[in-house]
Amino acid sequence: MVNSMIRRSRHKVVVSPWWRHAAIVLVAAVLLLAACGTRDEPPLRVATIEWIGYQPLNIALERGELPRDEIRLAHFTSNTESLRAFRNGNVDVAALTLDEALLLRADGHDIRVILLMDYSHGADSILARPGIGTLAELEGRRVGVENSAATAYLLARGLEHADLDADAVEVIRVDAGRHAEAFRRGEVDALATFEPIRSRLLQEGAVELFDSTRIPGEIVDVLVAHRSALQIHRRHLADLVNAWFRALNHLEQDPVDARTIIARHTELSPEHLQQALDGVQFPSLADNCRALADQGQMLQDTTARLVEHMRKNNLLFGVVELDTLFDDQVVQSAGCPAGSTGHAG
Repeated sequence: MVNSMIRRSRHKVVVSPWWRHAAIVLVAAVLLLAACGTRDEPPLRVATIEWIGYQPLNIALERGELPRDEIRLAHFTSNTESLRAFRNGNVDVAALTLDEALLLRADGHDIRVILLMDYSHGADSILARPGIGTLAELEGRRVGVENSAATAYLLARGLEHADLDADAVEVIRVDAGRHAEAFRRGEVDALATFEPIRSRLLQEGAVELFDSTRIPGEIVDVLVAHRSALQIHRRHLADLVNAWFRALNHLEQDPVDARTIIARHTELSPEHLQQALDGVQFPSLADNCRALADQGQMLQDTTARLVEHMRKNNLLFGVVELDTLFDDQVVQSAGCPAGSTGHAG
């Protein structure tokens, strides 16, 4: 009995320490692999502003379609701020105009347009103070625009329609968050702006000289993602796009509730909210699938013309590669209807 106890005791004593170390390493490796296998995606950060065409994002958020701990909307006062946040890596995705996406491409950012959000059809406009009745009367006047954003493009196109040179007006750089204030304080004589700022100022007596119905299809809002986000945030991007189309469906099926949500974010009355919504067109899932298919083949000519207009008005510099700009893999994950699918770029 004593010998048996001694043998067991000796057995314990002579167990080699490297076996214990190996066991610890093995357990740690198993736990690490398990953790990696179940690790969630990091939160998806999405830049947006109060532009009327982005409001379905707020509908989705308030209806619980976007889990707040997984998809986070970062609300900025202007697309200039959204661009800055995107360039600095503070957001993964940004709601921007197509011309702003081209600016990112020209700056060397490896981005993809993954969703057509809306077309402006009157919701972007050039407003003037009472007493100014035509675009031609802007010559020599102070016109407020947001720096390096769609309003600069809108002004350039408006001046073209009036046969005015780009230097015919004094351009005043005004962040979109100060558009209404600058107009009310008399810092500018006219303003290139957008909804809901447009409706607010029209209520106060501003005169509309030009709007995006004069340049159909040229002011397009898109969802832009870093190329790396397509892999890192694959599930969250699919959730975001699905939530977007569910929000559009809610806007159509229950407009009273949807507009109540939008009104909270735009401070517009029901009447002016309807007018603002009339100024945008929301492409459907099928529209998106067709437009983004085959590396955005349907959009190539329109985008090339946009590039030409921007270069002509000194709004775009550098090489812009269009072949890989559009990517349909996220909208395909939303379930493209038969006949509208293509191959992702």
